[in-house]
Amino acid sequence: MTDVRRIVLIGSLMATSALTIALGITDPTAPLFYPTWYLVWNLVLAWIPVVFAAGFAVVRQRGWLIPLGLGWLAFLPNSPYLVTDLVHLGEGVELWRHVLQFGVAAWTGIILGVVSMHLIHQRVDREFGPLAGWMTVAVSVGLCAMGVVIGRFQRWNSWDLVTRPEAVASTTLDWVRSPFAQVQSTGVAFAVAAFFGLAYLTVWSLWSPGQALRRD
Repeated sequence: MTDVRRIVLIGSLMATSALTIALGITDPTAPLFYPTWYLVWNLVLAWIPVVFAAGFAVVRQRGWLIPLGLGWLAFLPNSPYLVTDLVHLGEGVELWRHVLQFGVAAWTGIILGVVSMHLIHQRVDREFGPLAGWMTVAVSVGLCAMGVVIGRFQRWNSWDLVTRPEAVASTTLDWVRSPFAQVQSTGVAFAVAAFFGLAYLTVWSLWSPGQALRRD
């Protein structure tokens, strides 16, 4: 990818984030209050996997790949999680503004996740081969969907994986052992995995082989 295209990509992602924030803070019904403030915070969290993925893509020492990759995976669910903020539509009288705000935020989150995924995919592909690259994508999409469910329904955050790993693992395993006992959570997980996976495949297919988000 050329420097110009990198600048356009980063600039467009920052612009859509800024547009979401602008729609929120100028909302006459509830400026800077719930859900606007939390949506802004969720946008910040959605950018974190891009930072980890960028480091993963350019770091020279392989020893850094594991911690950077784990950091990326831990925060990746925050990107598609923005889609679930659409549950707040209808809160307030300015429905059209909220549709735009949450719609733009959801789009930005998905694209941020796709961009970070592609950075990881390309590096793994170069280091370990195409099979390892696509296996990483498939596993990451599945774990990401689980992370979205954990965040939306179990109300855990990414940092809880470090501060309260036993509690996160316990509640998650309870769900995994009996997926049909929590049909809503399971259905959302499958839907998020399908949507995010298809979004990645769609954007991946548009990038030219050998030039998509890799260093020249």
